[in-house]
Amino acid sequence: MKIIFLGTTGVHHALIAAYLYIGNKLESNFQKYPGFADLDKEASGYPIFLGSDKSENMVYALGCETDISLVKKAIEQLTVIMGSQSDEIKVVPISIPDERILLTLTRIASITNAGNWHFWASGFIIKRYLSKIAARVKEIQNELTGQN
Repeated sequence: MKIIFLGTTGVHHALIAAYLYIGNKLESNFQKYPGFADLDKEASGYPIFLGSDKSENMVYALGCETDISLVKKAIEQLTVIMGSQSDEIKVVPISIPDERILLTLTRIASITNAGNWHFWASGFIIKRYLSKIAARVKEIQNELTGQN
């Protein structure tokens, strides 16, 4: 199965959630998460492969700006149209209260040659929601293993 963590950006909360899901420890030093706040990865528009979980499911992060529910539905429907089973892909929306601020920072950074300020400002925002992101990841792990 392929698991896609979907957020307003693919290089902030979706990326952290995906790393936590595959077993990385919760860290507040975001340099330990390759790809965090990486403007080139975000601009590519491609899902970011982050590794596999214990069951060999391939795990990705993807940013889709503000229409998370629409993109989730589109991915799931395209999976069916392309002839795959609906259980071959799991799209996991990851949301945090300040996600639109992260999106705006990312847009500004991409046109201003951001330097380090984007990384540190993004990290400051994400740190406030690490426990929320970790709790959502735990929910998903329980859902996929059939636990409550």
